[in-house]
Amino acid sequence: MNALAAAGIQSGQILGTLGASGAALAATVFLIVGIKGKHKIKLDADQAAIVGLIAGTLYATAAAVWSTPGSIAKGMAAAVQSGVGGNVGMGAIALVMVIVLYGMKLKPRTAALLGIAAASIFAAAGGIWGIVSTFLASGLNQVLGVA
Repeated sequence: MNALAAAGIQSGQILGTLGASGAALAATVFLIVGIKGKHKIKLDADQAAIVGLIAGTLYATAAAVWSTPGSIAKGMAAAVQSGVGGNVGMGAIALVMVIVLYGMKLKPRTAALLGIAAASIFAAAGGIWGIVSTFLASGLNQVLGVA
């Protein structure tokens, strides 16, 4: 009995071996299916933002091609920092993202894109935003063994 249990769930990996890229792929497919909402998986804007944040964190962990959304988000944030005038820090950009996510009525796909971008922005912002990013990455590592 113990051998069967050990073979099925090794080292706490409930879903088996995912790998960082595999987890990023699964999160992306879940996000796309949930945004379309044509069958059993349906995400509203808040749920899409949260799943997007998780997917963005997994993208950063997986690196390779998966890191592209994070690079794009950081580039856009840098453009805002230098284009608005004055001293606009990454913490301000993170705060504005959260205000837009929860203060505006967004379509799920828009909320998902902002959630994906938030993963890299939060990590770069530091402060409480960095704590959110670190906590999420640590939780994903604990649950999935990937982050």
